[in-house]
Amino acid sequence: MASLTMLALCKLALAADAAVSEKAFLQDFPVVLSASRLSQPLAEAPNAMTVIDRDMIRASGFRTIADLFMLVPGMYVGNLNGHSPVVGYHGSTEEYSRRMQVLVDGRSVYMPPFSTVSWEDIPLNINDIERIEVVRGPAAAAYGANSLQGVINIISRDAASVNSPEITVAKGTHGVTDATAHLGMAGEMLDYRMTVARRADDGYGSSAMNDAKASSQFNLRSSYRPSSTDNWDFQLGYSDSTRGLGVAGKSDDPYRNINVISGFQQLIWQRIQPDENELKLQYYHINHNLVDGSYPQISPPAFIYAQTIADRHDLEFQQIARLGSSNRMVWGVGVRSDHVDSKANLARAYTLQQSRLFAHDEWRFAQSALLNAGAMLEDDGFGHVNTSPRLALNYHLDRQQTLRASTSVAYRTPAVIEEKAYIPNAYVSKGGLRPERTLSREMGYLGEFNSAKITLDVRVYDDHVSDVIFVDPAATASGLPFDFANLYAVNFHGYEGTFKYRWSDSNSVRVNFSRQFARCEITGSTTNPLYVSLYFQGYMNDCPISVPDYSGSILLTRQLSNDLQFSAGYYHQGGIKMIAGRPQSIMNRVDLRLAQAFGIVGKPGNGEVSLIVQNVFQDEYNKLSTKPETDNILYGRRAYVQATLIY
Repeated sequence: MASLTMLALCKLALAADAAVSEKAFLQDFPVVLSASRLSQPLAEAPNAMTVIDRDMIRASGFRTIADLFMLVPGMYVGNLNGHSPVVGYHGSTEEYSRRMQVLVDGRSVYMPPFSTVSWEDIPLNINDIERIEVVRGPAAAAYGANSLQGVINIISRDAASVNSPEITVAKGTHGVTDATAHLGMAGEMLDYRMTVARRADDGYGSSAMNDAKASSQFNLRSSYRPSSTDNWDFQLGYSDSTRGLGVAGKSDDPYRNINVISGFQQLIWQRIQPDENELKLQYYHINHNLVDGSYPQISPPAFIYAQTIADRHDLEFQQIARLGSSNRMVWGVGVRSDHVDSKANLARAYTLQQSRLFAHDEWRFAQSALLNAGAMLEDDGFGHVNTSPRLALNYHLDRQQTLRASTSVAYRTPAVIEEKAYIPNAYVSKGGLRPERTLSREMGYLGEFNSAKITLDVRVYDDHVSDVIFVDPAATASGLPFDFANLYAVNFHGYEGTFKYRWSDSNSVRVNFSRQFARCEITGSTTNPLYVSLYFQGYMNDCPISVPDYSGSILLTRQLSNDLQFSAGYYHQGGIKMIAGRPQSIMNRVDLRLAQAFGIVGKPGNGEVSLIVQNVFQDEYNKLSTKPETDNILYGRRAYVQATLIY
């Protein structure tokens, strides 16, 4: 179907009126970087995309990075507790959302051994985010394995963005106590910005669960320009957090504190050459260290000192070259080394050596049409060499409307814990898992009217995921340790979109909507056939409700006067039940923010005071749960006051 649609669109494009020029499409519309690694207007990107900019971040009133993804159509945000958010998309509504790549300034924070993102431990303050680009759909052709359902690329503020010292403090209910200091300087050749932050709260504040947290962060970004063509960008960050774990009355999950330390260093050299040619060399190192001084073993009941260390080194070269007036190409190579050690989860330490080769070509083969074609060849370190191709056609109906048809293949590499788990009497993996594979097809429409004051972005999609890795608990019927296997396939399909109306620079409304469907079928075999009839089929019956049927959000921003701004957010999410998990009720949540500016912008002593109230009408939706003891813990109303002073 997708291929026939592409062929028809190609014929339409080649027959288009020659008077339609390329220049007509180069308007002042949002430009994205993440879909193909090329700078492209939204109308020419190969995937549907959502951009969360600084104005949206500010208007939302959110304190955490994970909450921001409630502003993305079709995306799910839940919480296991006060410090363990779950961000999923199209069925990744399990505790470890393993099918979505997450980048911060181009470095992957999707870490072993669990192949997940520790959102609370990213050494980046929410106030230092310039924008977030979310690729809604597989993008393995550009970013490799684990970009199976989408890519989140968090782009931090430029090194020259802070010229005056800034201090921000927040205080509120549920123990909210935050403080952030920014310092920076913009020079002729050297810029830098530095952030020191402390963030703490009491989590859900329930006596049934220990989930308070406190974290300290440091982040530095510096840019050095020795010439008009060369730029060196250096970043480093550090996060040290303490958070509570445990459920009241459970001897195998007692109250305790864990400590997590994360850090990174990143160096990028970039050379901008004439005619849009560019060379880029990037190296980064990430270290993640979690210590649980009284980790509960599942059987026999005992407590051990548990430490999990993940260490990543990544080196990548990339070149962008213009091959002609109608053709651009980006290609590159990269190598990665992941070292992981977790005595509570693995028999020994493991080091994975991975490599990748990628290329993407953007060809304007007609004045009103663009073809994006790319692929990634990747060695995942587990003995698999995967090729992930993508093909997309963008056809401009006129200067304001675009149709897009695309198809792609993507893979998810088994997590280290799935391939190598060794927890005696609990999980022992035999290994030999195949990568999960997705075949994705989508059709999209983008309308950008009145110089993009009105935007409508909709798409329909069909994603078939095969060889899904799931627990194969022989222990259920045989008393043996649990294992993992490629057990089933799932089809996700539906439609989603965004409508945005901006009637002035400070007044806008943004509406997101999504309708999702899921269908599963057993395709693999379990160690014990009895498990299929007694247990596994029941999990498959939960498949249709493993995604929220309807979800959406509305974000309204109004400038009431020169100094007073009001914003309101409404967030809806249908009830879900994770496969092998606990049900979560429907969410209908309203957040309000009122901000009063003071002083004169650009003069010392200016700033802002704001009041944020979340879940204003006390919608009683329960948190995501994997334990019956915490099923009925509710997200209550919470409020805090935030003040920023710029010296």
